[in-house]
Amino acid sequence: MNLQEVEAFQHWLGRALPAYYLRFLQGWQESVRGEQVLLYGAGSLVERNATYDTPLSCPGFIAIGDDSGGRAVMLALDDGDRAVYLVGHGSMQRDDFERLANDFTSWLAADCPLA
Repeated sequence: MNLQEVEAFQHWLGRALPAYYLRFLQGWQESVRGEQVLLYGAGSLVERNATYDTPLSCPGFIAIGDDSGGRAVMLALDDGDRAVYLVGHGSMQRDDFERLANDFTSWLAADCPLA
């Protein structure tokens, strides 16, 4: 994990990332997992979230990856909500979120299933 990239992203967001997600970013290099899920590295987080206009479209959430098919993988910035969500890039609204898993860590352990 490049600490400068993480700090730059947190500064851009105006808030800290959840502790469990910071732990994930340690040593993580952007790559594809499971069913073609691209999980972003720290260096891509600002660009991807700016491109999708995530702070305005989905306040309180960040895009941490995508399904390589037009949908974003989302996490809440609230450390208490560890669920993983999926939403189409064309409808980045909270009402359109689909819950993939109740817990990010368990979702990772299952190799990031999309169903």
